[in-house]
This record gives sequence, structure tokens and C-alpha cells, in this order.
Amino acid sequence: MPEPMRVAIYYVPEANDPLWVAGSHWLGWDSETAQARQRPPIHGLAEASRRASRYGFHATIKAPMPLQGKLDDLIAALEQQLAETPAFDLPPLHLCMEEGFVSLRLSQPCPELHALADACVRSLEPWRRLYTDAELAARNQKLKLPRQREYLKRWGYPYVFDEFVFHMTLSDQQTDMRLLDSASKYFGDIPKQPRRLQSLALACETDPNAPFTLLRRLPLAPATPAPHQNKS
Repeated sequence: MPEPMRVAIYYVPEANDPLWVAGSHWLGWDSETAQARQRPPIHGLAEASRRASRYGFHATIKAPMPLQGKLDDLIAALEQQLAETPAFDLPPLHLCMEEGFVSLRLSQPCPELHALADACVRSLEPWRRLYTDAELAARNQKLKLPRQREYLKRWGYPYVFDEFVFHMTLSDQQTDMRLLDSASKYFGDIPKQPRRLQSLALACETDPNAPFTLLRRLPLAPATPAPHQNKS
């Protein structure tokens, strides 16, 4: 496999989760098998999700970053970090449309997820090549808040820490509310089903125009058992 140009850490549903199957078909791309998938027959879907499809069905934990150093070292460090992080349950997901993007989001806050994302942003910095001034300027153009521009410069991504929002993007930016309605009918109750975050995925891009593919899933530690309560 060619050396990756950019790598990212994603949350993706487990391979046997109906949400993974549904999301991969919606975007027309299975990033784990690196194969195209048959999209549902929804008018305009392919055109409305062309960019989202390239990244695959996911939620960003550590945003795509230019790689520096050895990929094997990054993997080893992340494996050790996750081996010390117990798996946890995610709140139910719900569909929404924010700023023109159709996405799946959490129905309520999840402190464990936020802490995990924060930790990954910090711990994987040694493997992120800093952006050049020209690269930063290009990425700065659409940012609204000074804090987001500061995060972009310091961490390579504007939506970290207090700006972090879990989202599984299902469209490019657009204005047609009918796509949200179509997504609601297509996904049904699948997003609401209980699921545990028990692994993160390492994804990579080998060419600026190539879709992201999953290199491997890295497990978290087994979930911490609930404390035993004596009944009197």
C-alpha cells in the first residue's frame, strides 16, 4: 500500500451494526472494504453527498492530518492509549440539518466521548505535520470565530475541545430540506438503537483525490463493570 498522505482517527460503527451498512450505502462507499456500494434510489443524493462520500461514513475524532514520522509508531501509541480507555455506551443518535449539512448527531452530551476526542487530539500531535502559511490561509477562509482560527493554527483543525461536535456527515452543504426527509425515511429507527463505542478506526488518504480507507480498527479496553449493589 502507498504511504498515506493524510491519516485520521474516526469513530465508525462496528461492522455488524446496521448503521454501518446503512451509512455506507447512503454514501456509496465502504471505506473498510474499499468498495463502492449501491446507493438508495433517492433523487440527487449522489450529487448532494459527493465530498462526504470521499471521507466515508464516520465521525471525526482526530481530523485528517498530513503525516510526519512513522505510521507504525502512531499506531502503537494509539493502541496503548485505547487499551487504557474503557469502552462506553453512546447516547442515541438523531438526524438533523445544521448549516446545510445533513448529519447524525448525539441526542444528549457524552462526557466519555468528549474526553476521548480531546485526548486523541493532544496525544497524536507528534505525527501531524504543521500546515504551511498557504495551507492555513486556505482553511481559514470559512471560519467565523477567532477561537476556531486559533485552534486551526495550534491543532490543525478548528472544531476541537469546546468547539467539538460529534457528527456523522451525510451530505455536502446544500439547501434542500427534502434530503433530510429522505434520510429520516431511509435510516428509520436505526440511529436510535443502543450501541457501544468499543473501537476507533485509523483511516488514510493515499492521494488528494482518493477516497479515505480504513487501515484498521483499534479496540478500547473492555467496559468497566457496573458496581455490585447489595440488596437488603
